[in-house]
This record gives sequence, C-alpha cells and structure tokens, in this order.
Amino acid sequence: MRSLRSVSPWTGVSGSPDTRRPGASSPPGPAGSAGPAAGAPRVLLLAAADGTGGGVDRYVAAVEEALIAGGAALTRLNHPPVADPGTGGQLAARVDFARRVAGTTRRLGRLDALVVGHPDLVKAAAGAASLGGARRVPVLCYGADIWRMPPADRALLTRHPLLRPVTISSFSAGALAGLGLARLLPPGVPAAWRAALLAEGGRRRPHTPVPTVLSVFPLAAWEDKGLATLVEALTAVRDELGPVRLVVAGRGPAPGALHELLSATPDADLDESPTDEALARLYATADLFALCTRTRPSGPRPCGEGYGTVLLEAQLAGCAVVGPAFGGSRDAYQEGVTGATPVDESPAALADVLVGLLRDRARLTRTGRRGAEWAESVTRPEEHRRAVFQVLLDRVPAPPDPAVPSGGTAPAAPVTSPPPEQRPAPDRPRTLPAASGGWPTRE
Repeated sequence: MRSLRSVSPWTGVSGSPDTRRPGASSPPGPAGSAGPAAGAPRVLLLAAADGTGGGVDRYVAAVEEALIAGGAALTRLNHPPVADPGTGGQLAARVDFARRVAGTTRRLGRLDALVVGHPDLVKAAAGAASLGGARRVPVLCYGADIWRMPPADRALLTRHPLLRPVTISSFSAGALAGLGLARLLPPGVPAAWRAALLAEGGRRRPHTPVPTVLSVFPLAAWEDKGLATLVEALTAVRDELGPVRLVVAGRGPAPGALHELLSATPDADLDESPTDEALARLYATADLFALCTRTRPSGPRPCGEGYGTVLLEAQLAGCAVVGPAFGGSRDAYQEGVTGATPVDESPAALADVLVGLLRDRARLTRTGRRGAEWAESVTRPEEHRRAVFQVLLDRVPAPPDPAVPSGGTAPAAPVTSPPPEQRPAPDRPRTLPAASGGWPTRE
C-alpha cells in the first residue's frame, strides 16, 4: 500500500471578517475603490471551522461565489478551529464567535440575510438575529449534521421566528420535516474546481491493465463511509473478474485502523489530503467511483449521506459512479445512465453492482462520458446563482457585468489544471433547480 501525503487548500478559514464586493472573490481594495452597487443585498455569511468535511466546504464556497457574482455585498465570518476542545476550549470559542457575530451584525446594520453555513453555528446566528439586524436567517443543513444536532439547537431552529432550514436534497428535507418546511438548494461546484474536473475528464487516458475503483471522503469518517463493505465487496469482485485496484483518497490524516485495513487489502492505495490537482486526476483516471456511506439516523453515532457531492465531482471528470444504497445520493446521478445503486448495504449487493459495471470497461467509459455531460449541464454557474438568490434572498441576482468573463470574477480556467499555489480562490458557482415560493413566515 502506498501512502501519499500532501496538504490541500480544501478549507481556508480565519477568525476575521472578510468583506467582499459584488463580482469579487477577494476583499475589496482601499477607500475609493469600487464598492457594492446601490441597493445591493447585504449578506453576512457564517462559516464553520475546518473539519466539517470537503463536501460541506465546497457547498459553502459555491454559495459564496454565487452571492458575490450576483451582486451581493458579502461579509464572511469564519469560526476558527478549536485548538484544545477537551479543556473548555470549544465552549470558549463558541462564546467568542457569538460575540463577534453580534458585533459584526451591529456594525453592518440591517441585513437582507444572515446565512448560517452549518447547523453548529445556529446559536450564534440566533443571538445576532435577535438584535433585529437580519430579515431572514437561512441555516444550511446537509446530512449527518441533521441527526447529530443537539436538542437545544433543534428547538432553536424550530421556534426562532427568523431561522429557516435550507438543505441539500429531498432526502435531507424529509429528515428535517420535524423542524419545519425546509427549502431546497442542491449543491454547486466552485467554478475553478469545476473547470479543473472538466479539463481532466477531457484528457481521460486509455484503459490500464487493471481496473481502478476510487472512493473519496474525509478519512477520519472511513467507517461511516462504508469502506469496510467496499473492501469486502471487492474481494468477491476479484474472485470473479480478477485483479481490481482500490484507491482511497480524502482529507487526512488517516486513522491507524484505516491504515491497517488497507495494508491487509491487496492492490490498495491511500492518498492522504491530495491537492485539488491530484484529486481531479484521481477522478479522471479511475474506471469507477464508489461511495458506500451507511445510513444510520439514530443510535450513538448517526450517519448518512445527504447528497454526496463527490459523486457529482467524479462525473464531471468523466467517471461512472456507484452511490450509497440509501440516503439522498440518488439526486447526485442518473440511475442506470450515469451510475448505479446497490439494493442494500450488504457487501454482496455492492459486489453485484461492481461486477456488472466493471465487466465491460468500454461500456463503463461510455457511462462516464454520459455522466460528464449530465454533470456539466446541472452545475452551470449562472443557474446555481439564480437558485442561490431565489432560495436565500427571495430575489433575482444582478445581471452579469459584461466586462467580467463568464466564469465570474476571474478569467476562465485554462485547459490544463493550474498549479496548486494558484488554485485556492475559485471564481464562481453552479446549478440545479431551487424550490419555488417565497421565504416562509411563522405565525
């Protein structure tokens, strides 16, 4: 087993406010530079600390890009990572963050929206919203965080007159049914990341002698992501088809138990914290992508997949996908066209799907190409921008500036993937239809 370690700028967070002007993906210049247009919606975005997971970070980044590209005057406030949560550090960090959110809200004055990027931040948002500084407070919810939400936070989200859940899939909306009607905002893909995936997919290589199955997730969550089931299923696949290579990648470090599992697995590689460039290449060179998340909405450690953004990323790079048996991931691909789903969470059911797909690699390549076409069509930045404005602000975005390239705030990505040091700031957002109707009010 090979273990490749490299640091990726998947999540850059800080503790200071970052005020951004419409059409910009970086803080505004000094006094006298162009500022927000008159009447631009004023938005405060609260982002969670590092550790929420790559998909959540990408989701928030795409929302941020859409707001900026659509003309919003955006201020982002990041909850810093907690150095030592075991000694009261986590509580102290939350209290300090709540104070900073309240102070920022007072300074900004009346807000069109206070967007809460993760349910963990709902207490800080509720306190700031009570100051009367926000017209609406959408709380972005994803998957496992819905079931792991503390009772006090659930009660707050249910009863507060301004807080409203916004979620990623119809499955997650159902999981939130007890907390009120959730609005639906499917995920976007940050523009530079989307361009890199499409570019890598356009350079797909000839088949290697041994087919490759890829799985990507935060490595600390390997048990919840069903990796042991995938490893067992591949044993049965190898018995029928011969050698199959397994590649596991994601934000690390990898726990010792994961190293032990893959060390005992033939033809298995581990890629810890790959750069975006390396991750895009892994997607594009794999024959098949598999996400096997367990769905456990109750118990001591609830888990589940609200959507599975990695499935969308894999398809953008031209890779066919297998999604979890249950959860919200069926919104992320077209069953029988761009991917497939096992009938249950057993290794035998997963092996049946894997064998059926890997048996004909030429057909699998055609499936991947269809996936790239579909994923490109549902991740177009202008469509996601409209959805973000409709769901979060109940308004339409400003028309694009003709002087700004269609990619958003920066020139379109080149055909070749840029080097890692040039990639941290994506240009813009993405797609999928949003729920209709105005922002709900509570009697």
